[in-house]
Amino acid sequence: MKHLSFLTALVIPAILFIACDNTTNIGPSLVGDQMQIIVDSTFVITGKSVENKRIQSRTITQILGSISAKEYGSLTSDFVTQFMPAATIDTTNVQVENIDSLRLIFRIPEGDIIGDSLVPMGLNIYPLNKELPSPIYSDFDPEGYYDPNDLISSSIYKCNTLAVTDTTKVSGQKYILVTLPNTLAQKLYTLYIENPENYATPQNFTKVFPGFYVSNSYGSGRVVRIAQSVMRLHYHKNFVNSNGNDTTVNYIGYYYGVQPEVISNNVIKYSMSESLKQKVEDGQNIIVAPAGRDIEIEFPAPQIIDTYKSQSGNMAVVNTLTFSIPAESIENNYNITLPSTMLMILSRDKDKFFVENKITDDVTSFFATYNSTTKSYDFSEMRAYMMDLLKKESITPEDYTFTLTPITLETTTNASTSYYYYGTTTETVNAIVPYTGTPTMANLLLDKSKIVLTFSKQNSNF
Repeated sequence: MKHLSFLTALVIPAILFIACDNTTNIGPSLVGDQMQIIVDSTFVITGKSVENKRIQSRTITQILGSISAKEYGSLTSDFVTQFMPAATIDTTNVQVENIDSLRLIFRIPEGDIIGDSLVPMGLNIYPLNKELPSPIYSDFDPEGYYDPNDLISSSIYKCNTLAVTDTTKVSGQKYILVTLPNTLAQKLYTLYIENPENYATPQNFTKVFPGFYVSNSYGSGRVVRIAQSVMRLHYHKNFVNSNGNDTTVNYIGYYYGVQPEVISNNVIKYSMSESLKQKVEDGQNIIVAPAGRDIEIEFPAPQIIDTYKSQSGNMAVVNTLTFSIPAESIENNYNITLPSTMLMILSRDKDKFFVENKITDDVTSFFATYNSTTKSYDFSEMRAYMMDLLKKESITPEDYTFTLTPITLETTTNASTSYYYYGTTTETVNAIVPYTGTPTMANLLLDKSKIVLTFSKQNSNF
């Protein structure tokens, strides 16, 4: 998690010196007669592009589609998903024969489409026949979890702005609507009527309804990010109105949705293009997501520590340690852009970080958002990492081998109501998950990276 940086105070007899924080544009200078600010940016970093064949499911985001681009490669994504049931559903004057239909609705936010919005593509829906494993990863093989002969629905969908029967556009978002068998609608309703405990917890519900496998049936040229999946139950009630006439009233219940409490996992297959492979072979640091390639780097921690110890003398304080990585987009015809946010984590801790749903601590893990002005990822809070290294008797490659991988931040926006900060908002990071979205890629220019160490030392005459 990002923290505010405070000025570090260094107290010596009779004189109070304050070290400058976040200083990157000054050279060696004297403050008063005895305090010297040292700024060193001579450090060099090395790294390489490494495969990231699978990512862990830590999000409700679903990816559906298939694309093939000579500059990027080919990617296909299906998904498997469970559903969170409503705790209670409407049963007043509703019999099984009153259940009319069930619709599966996928919400696609504006801009979360890569490829041709006009090309028709198909999807198939199969019911799962057993519960999904946990943890689950993007290389999951759904074989054995569904019957390929048990196809319960299929649909053709487009993502253009023209309204069609199976796709609509509302408030800048698009919705793919799929009609499911009414027998399934009646089955789900009966599960509640016979035993409401089936709906009491997600675990209970997945035992009686394990979920769906949604796959591409045909077509290529588009990948969409589905931000929300719900099932809409249509039913009716019969009444006798005040005039004594029989009346039918139709109802809709949004009783089933994909939530963080249930398992949803993208089944991703990616094959890198020959042109991108050549860039990697030529030594470029190519990063691709989702489930493509990460960057592994050796941060020059030994050199930084040696520099500090050799120049700091008896009294010194570390002010800042920052790391900035320039990045450039890779030309392509699909408008595939750079990752918006990057995680930098000790390679030994990467898997555990996501399994345990951790937040960055600015000691072993950091995140940076792409700065479109400087065209770089700026890790500005690495002082605590260096202070931790200074406590160690010795450091090993495990202490400075990091992985850079794209991520998604899940945040909460808080509005301030204090007297001094009225009208301001802050964002709190609630979760950090592996990037799951439409394809993204970049070339990280490690040879142009800049590491800046700033520390203050006292030149004592005693």
